[in-house]
Amino acid sequence: MTKKLYNLMDWAEIEAVTYVEEDHPKAVLGAHPVRGGQTLITTYKPLAKEVSVKIKGSKSAVKMELADEDGYYAVLVKNKEPFDYELMVKDEDGNVTTETDPYSFPDSITKRDIQKFNSGIHYKAYDVLGSHVMKLNGVTGVRFALWAPNAMRVSVVGDFNGWDGRMHQMERLFDSGIFELFIPGVEEGDKYKYEIKLNSGQIFMKRDPYSFEEEEKDDAASIVYDLDRLPGADETWLEEREGKQGEDSPLNIYDIREVVLNKKEAGKIVKTASEMGFSHVLVTAPLEQLYMLPGDPEDIIDFTDTLHEAGIAVLIKWDPSTFSVREGGLLMYDGSCLYEDGDGLRSYVPGSDRKYFNLGSVGVRDYLLSNAVFLLDVFHFDGLMVSEVARMLYLDYGKQNSGWTPNMYGGNENLDAIDFFRLLNGTLHKYSPDILMISDDDTAYPGITAPIDDQGLGFDYKIDHGWNRDVLAYMRQEPLGRSNHYNEICFPMIYQYNERFILPMYDIADIWNEMPGDRDEKFGSLKSLLSYHIVHPGKKLLSGDLPDGKGKSRDIAAVQTLLVDVNAFYNKYDILYSKEMDQSGFEWINNISARENILVFARRGSKKDEVFVVVANFANVPRKGYKIGVPRPGRYTEIFNSDAEKYDGFGFVNKSPVFSEKSECDGREDSIRIRVAPLSVSVFRYAPAKS
Repeated sequence: MTKKLYNLMDWAEIEAVTYVEEDHPKAVLGAHPVRGGQTLITTYKPLAKEVSVKIKGSKSAVKMELADEDGYYAVLVKNKEPFDYELMVKDEDGNVTTETDPYSFPDSITKRDIQKFNSGIHYKAYDVLGSHVMKLNGVTGVRFALWAPNAMRVSVVGDFNGWDGRMHQMERLFDSGIFELFIPGVEEGDKYKYEIKLNSGQIFMKRDPYSFEEEEKDDAASIVYDLDRLPGADETWLEEREGKQGEDSPLNIYDIREVVLNKKEAGKIVKTASEMGFSHVLVTAPLEQLYMLPGDPEDIIDFTDTLHEAGIAVLIKWDPSTFSVREGGLLMYDGSCLYEDGDGLRSYVPGSDRKYFNLGSVGVRDYLLSNAVFLLDVFHFDGLMVSEVARMLYLDYGKQNSGWTPNMYGGNENLDAIDFFRLLNGTLHKYSPDILMISDDDTAYPGITAPIDDQGLGFDYKIDHGWNRDVLAYMRQEPLGRSNHYNEICFPMIYQYNERFILPMYDIADIWNEMPGDRDEKFGSLKSLLSYHIVHPGKKLLSGDLPDGKGKSRDIAAVQTLLVDVNAFYNKYDILYSKEMDQSGFEWINNISARENILVFARRGSKKDEVFVVVANFANVPRKGYKIGVPRPGRYTEIFNSDAEKYDGFGFVNKSPVFSEKSECDGREDSIRIRVAPLSVSVFRYAPAKS
């Protein structure tokens, strides 16, 4: 080695590279101008026998000198930097490969991106972090980027470098916690991981938290996937979506528990959901690390777009509360509690091999928030149903016997979670105002759906598990014994307008089996429950299969017919959905007839004469000439009855319109007398007498 070249060597930095402890390799590797109008080119190739530099436009290559026996090569060239060059690497067998030097490329992540990430407001962090196929300076390759602030050094390892952490040491950007490296020649489909070295000398490998695809095995590697080739959302659908997801639109969700997200399955769901009259479907996709979904991303987009073409919106369940502690995942990611809370009591999830996310970390908030944007933007979902909200809101959730750490005020509310939900909902609605954000929790935490400006969390809707619990507790009683539980069927209306509720109906088959009585009582109770679900204020969600068909095919057909008709009934009459969130859209007429197990109420529309009167009889007793008060004098026509013969009922219906009389009942001046079928729900439409 010449004296001049020797004097240009930064031996401390060279040692850091050869010991694989360098977090700023671009400071020493690559091409760097030196005095005298020359350029110093260095590279670290520990497996090479010989390395040469071929400068673009020159006729021959220049052999590099071995500056360090561990494989550090250097050469001085007369060309002034910048210029394009390639490395010609000869291995021990004499084979020569030509490659573009990864350290010849400038950083491609801006300071602005890093500032946004470090402030917790990078809503598309997945565009920056992870692996991205791209072109830099006309060269195709993959940019890798990772958040690992407490690592001494990070390397990309994969198929393309023999999983050798010496080969591609990453650059820490601007002394931040983000490492980046563009590697030419890496392609979509290549497997990779990150090799992380700590100050203690410990070395381990981790999957990419922002990977878009990974292997299906325990020790899975991440896989490079080019998102740019995926199609964007259908503009026609986006223009129509606002009208389908507004407060004054019907919202009737079909919850599909297990489904493969592809076009074939979507076709089956379209047939069922369209025939049944559902406006939305809800899918559950188990996300191990949040950015990955089961199946190929193109299949997932085919799934959502196929449903959109049929006019059906698609929601997905999303759990941002915890992550798995499986090897190679997020746990102790860079040797520190990066994604989990450093307080073990706060990160501990009772009865589970998972950890709570640390929602007080700006990097974690970026991770979760940008994942929500990712699902909505890349996969074209129309909203998220956020599960495990209760776990996130309360520090002592399920921990009463195992200990928990209170917040700064000594309370059990997770202040970081509250701030996160406000940031999440505020950001997503700003990003896309017509998406739906639904909270799936069973707590009394106030203001889940209240506006953020009013100290609420900003969700559009909340699943009303209380309604499901109270109503089913009543319906599971013997019909003759329901009188003693009458308050349970009435109770949901006491808190109905505290939040913007979606009423869930889970597992019809299980409900059928739990209903008391003989076949007729079970069947009548189920039909009345499904009908009551539709006419009660609140948006709708139905989950689960129909009852087992063994010996009950007639019943199943009747229930299916009823479900189709009640959904169509809900979709047809805006009285049932346009004012579901407004107290003026509901009025009790009779909620004191515990002995008879009868409820009567009015549903009102936006116009003066838009009135329905609903009569629910949960006793197995028919009543002829039953007197009820009505809101207005006029004509009342029965337009729905769950006891109709088409639903395999007894046909104890009101075939002709009924006119009101000036006869006081239920505290009203006017009343009508009607037939009330056993275990039934009937709906009467009001019209002025002269019409």
